[in-house]
Amino acid sequence: MGQWTSPPTRRELSLLLFCVTIFIIAYNADASLRLVGLDASVLPFSSYKPAPIGPDGRRLAPYRDKLEAEIFGEWDWEEGRVAGAKTAEAARLMGKKGKGDVYVHGEGVTGREAMWLQGVGEGKYGLEEGMGTTNVNDDFVRWGEDVPRTTLVQHIPGFTILDNVLFAFGTFFLVTDDPSSMPDVSSVASSIVNHTEPPRDIDWQVLPHSNALNKLGPYGGRIHGVTFMSYDTPAATDSHTLLSLQRLYSTIDPTSAPHRLLFSSIPTFSDRKPEPDDDTIVRQRSSLGIHPYLLKSAYPSLAGPLFSEDFDDFVGMGAPMVLDRLVVADRGAARRHGAATLPPWAPPFSDLHAPTAWFEPVRHNLAGYFGVQEEGARRHGYEVTYLAQQAGLGGAKLRDADHQALLDALKRLRGEGVTVHIINESTGWTERMRAILRSTMVLGVYGEHLSDSVFMKPSPHAMLIELFPSGAFTRDWEIVVRSMGIRYVGFQGEQKFTSEALPAVSNPSSLQDIHIDAKAIVAAINDELARRV
Repeated sequence: MGQWTSPPTRRELSLLLFCVTIFIIAYNADASLRLVGLDASVLPFSSYKPAPIGPDGRRLAPYRDKLEAEIFGEWDWEEGRVAGAKTAEAARLMGKKGKGDVYVHGEGVTGREAMWLQGVGEGKYGLEEGMGTTNVNDDFVRWGEDVPRTTLVQHIPGFTILDNVLFAFGTFFLVTDDPSSMPDVSSVASSIVNHTEPPRDIDWQVLPHSNALNKLGPYGGRIHGVTFMSYDTPAATDSHTLLSLQRLYSTIDPTSAPHRLLFSSIPTFSDRKPEPDDDTIVRQRSSLGIHPYLLKSAYPSLAGPLFSEDFDDFVGMGAPMVLDRLVVADRGAARRHGAATLPPWAPPFSDLHAPTAWFEPVRHNLAGYFGVQEEGARRHGYEVTYLAQQAGLGGAKLRDADHQALLDALKRLRGEGVTVHIINESTGWTERMRAILRSTMVLGVYGEHLSDSVFMKPSPHAMLIELFPSGAFTRDWEIVVRSMGIRYVGFQGEQKFTSEALPAVSNPSSLQDIHIDAKAIVAAINDELARRV
């Protein structure tokens, strides 16, 4: 075998390298020209014609191959829609008669896995619908010398809707060219350190626009959408808090949902202790007057709730934030400026007008969560839910004999085509809410547990029956359900009354077992069911 008699010269190496380079360039002429910014397809000797790229980033159908299908998948795409719902699958699912868009409702394995797509038949979930039109760059606003001006949308003492509220250093600023156009801040909110007193200047203030630039600077952050804020203390927060905010906002927009819920004075945990070293210790979350499951299912768009710790974070940032729309509830302000004859949460119900269906969008969310719209659409028969409170866990209850008599009387209704649900304290949340959503009548002793009755099924026969001890009465739920077009019947001992003739308000002096006439209660139910509408 021959061997090199001498190593290659520099000339030979250069010639070899030149030939290899020319071969590579010639063999990949199209790619080489694109590398230096030239389009090979315009050259007369080039056979390269690039595959056209569609608006979805893929090559057009005639140019696709198996590799592209493996990488990108085979799916249909339409501008403004989320990709992922195949035409054949959509057609198959939409073809089920009487079921509507089961793909959206999450029926079947495919539906459950793609329920969030909401892309077939029932609302295109595109950039303008559901996904929003903002991006992270919109969260910063440089306004220069033109600081955003605050606009008053709705106001009664203690309950206010404002646009473009600026928050900085722990203070809410109402920036305006005309300070007289803004309400007195003492009727908007209270001092955050003492809610019985008006707000201090470091809590709330009206700021003339001419002074705003020096005070707030030329830029800040932006909190998009609608923010519900309760300024109340934990002791003043109950099942009416969120209802009051919802009722207030429904006076200007009955269909929109809030984006966040802020409790500026309520800590995340009720014990108010430092974070324990042992992470296995279960801490009690602060009560917001609504079950956590109910908050998440009835208000799925809420990015919250936010607590006093979150409020303190905004204070500590040291930069102004613009809140697009702020809906404020403050019972301290309502007490200082409102009528003494009504509870401090009640002004949105008594002093502002809203359609009787103002709560229906929220109820519809929860009904959809349980699928009750379809299940409860039966035209025959009625459903009644008794919210029993016989465990005596700190609340009022019936006398044992009266409770048993009521159960026996309700059971006899079943023979008359009425479905009766008996819900007690040990009943799970799912079973409880499913029963209430299907019912046109709810009854029980007075108390916070009746707050769930606002989710009863709308009907001309919808009615709440509230049971009181003799000599005691509150309007807590009569005010709420009447605003929804739900009939109200109360029993004070054995005496029956309606919204047309209410007894004097008088809180029970102490907890006592309530005596009622079970036959009279069932007779009231039968009278309502027999009433011609």
